[in-house]
Amino acid sequence: MALTFDAYPTPASSSAAVNPAKLRDEIHRLSQRLVRAKESYNQDFIDGDPGVPLDEQLAVIESYAARLESATELLRQAEAAAQSPTEVPEQPSRIADPLPPQPGLHQAPVPEPQVQEPPVQEPRVPEAQIPEARIPEPRIPEPQVPEARIPEPRTPQPAAPPVPPLPRPTGVGIANPDGTPLVNDGGAILRTEDAAVGDYVRHAAEQRWLAATGRSSGGEFVAVCDAILAALAHKHGVGLEDERQLLARQVDARYRRDYG
Repeated sequence: MALTFDAYPTPASSSAAVNPAKLRDEIHRLSQRLVRAKESYNQDFIDGDPGVPLDEQLAVIESYAARLESATELLRQAEAAAQSPTEVPEQPSRIADPLPPQPGLHQAPVPEPQVQEPPVQEPRVPEAQIPEARIPEPRIPEPQVPEARIPEPRTPQPAAPPVPPLPRPTGVGIANPDGTPLVNDGGAILRTEDAAVGDYVRHAAEQRWLAATGRSSGGEFVAVCDAILAALAHKHGVGLEDERQLLARQVDARYRRDYG
């Protein structure tokens, strides 16, 4: 196994939950561990000989993902609390009570209310209405539609001669039906028929295991399997389904050996 996993590490402390800087450091550290754990799992899954059981690796990966989600939510809540201003309740203004009259003190006379006279409205002189000048609308000429021209009959061109199919490769070599090199999912060229059969059997068995365990639909291997199968069928001069049936026993044996 490429990495060493922590056995269900403890979650972040409560002090990190209220400190955005510590939460960001925790999120960065968990992200790096999660990436390394997934890379190690994928490498062990491909090699087929893990140092730590794959179930335990998946449990550690799920633990990292849960801790990362929890720390991200705590950071979001802390930032939202820091951005919202603290509301201070308004204190009602106190109305001063009137002072009672003091004996022996001279009180100021209370002014009498002033009566406002109604304003005098000036007579309004109606304004003279000037009629608006009407501008004549411009006349738009109607477009002239050209007469439809009947196309002249065209002399049919002679059909191109059919391209003869490429000859099937012979010997131990293998190539695509169009003559281009056959490559695997990693981009390496498959030069022999045995190498092509081995890659097809391995990918087909892994695709069946992913679909059977529900981990994936196995669609990532469909394109490479179909390309290898087409090259083998072209070389043997049979159809795709016939070639698939010819390799079915080898796929079953590889599936029982690796995943049975």
